[in-house]
Amino acid sequence: MINEYITLQRTINHYSYYVKQLIIGLCEEFQTNKVHSHRLMPVLQRLFNKETNIFLSFFKDEKRSVPMQFLQFLSQQGEIIHVGNSYYTLFPERTVQLHDGQYRAISSLKAPIQKSLGIGQLTSKPLAISLTHDDYMYRPTFEKLLNVYTNKLSNHHDIDPNEMLYFTEKGSYKKSSIKNMQEGEFYILYFDRVIGSKIKPEKYFAQWKKGEWYVTQIPGGMFVRFQYALRFLKNSTSTYQMIKHNNGYIEIKLPFSLPREENILLRLIATPNENKWPKSYLTTEDQINNVRTILAYCKFTEGVLKDGVHN
Repeated sequence: MINEYITLQRTINHYSYYVKQLIIGLCEEFQTNKVHSHRLMPVLQRLFNKETNIFLSFFKDEKRSVPMQFLQFLSQQGEIIHVGNSYYTLFPERTVQLHDGQYRAISSLKAPIQKSLGIGQLTSKPLAISLTHDDYMYRPTFEKLLNVYTNKLSNHHDIDPNEMLYFTEKGSYKKSSIKNMQEGEFYILYFDRVIGSKIKPEKYFAQWKKGEWYVTQIPGGMFVRFQYALRFLKNSTSTYQMIKHNNGYIEIKLPFSLPREENILLRLIATPNENKWPKSYLTTEDQINNVRTILAYCKFTEGVLKDGVHN
């Protein structure tokens, strides 16, 4: 299991370095500062066709090709930047200061370290451009998120929800048809909007009040954060598990997938088990305090550190 994580991260870092070098080369060849994905995708597809299942199964989204998922993965992490209309370019090399003061270099043009975990490269001091972890990834607290979007709720809308997601007393979510709403309670609503011949699924943060829905649309990428916010509203807590393996490796087991922002931060210092909805990560002992701080922001509590078997 440990070797699979290491192999996966080594492969990701190898192709990250390759993509950045490819973008530089194409920019020089065509005298431009950005590269369209159609120049990157065929090259990556040929390379990925030769890859092992460890790498390919990491990108499980069948609706998108593996090369496209990989470019979006790098863009989320700040290794490259999507500038619109399927064009990509490079950020300047910079460091991110983690919670414990360590620095991780991202968008680095240096060859990756073979056995490192996480997309960032550890460095002893900041580069000319250096960001705090909050500058790198803005994360609204659950309190602020709820306050902002509660103030946006309105009964002036045209939605007729299909299903709703609500929070159970046991600390989990349940999706159901529209029924048994409680006065003043908050929900997430699902609505299929018909646009011409297409159906666009939409999600709404909602409150049932005075016999009608007050709603506001959930922005793209924020769905999981709203789920966590609803759990926070109910004062629910969840526990994650750390498992200590040989050679200084720590496995992190989560009960739920993280919000997008915390997942991106954690991927700087840890390797997830999959791209889309990871619940397990592997990191090293020197990153434990950073992991704890990231997960505490999501209102997780830490379970007892367990001893695992290195394999």
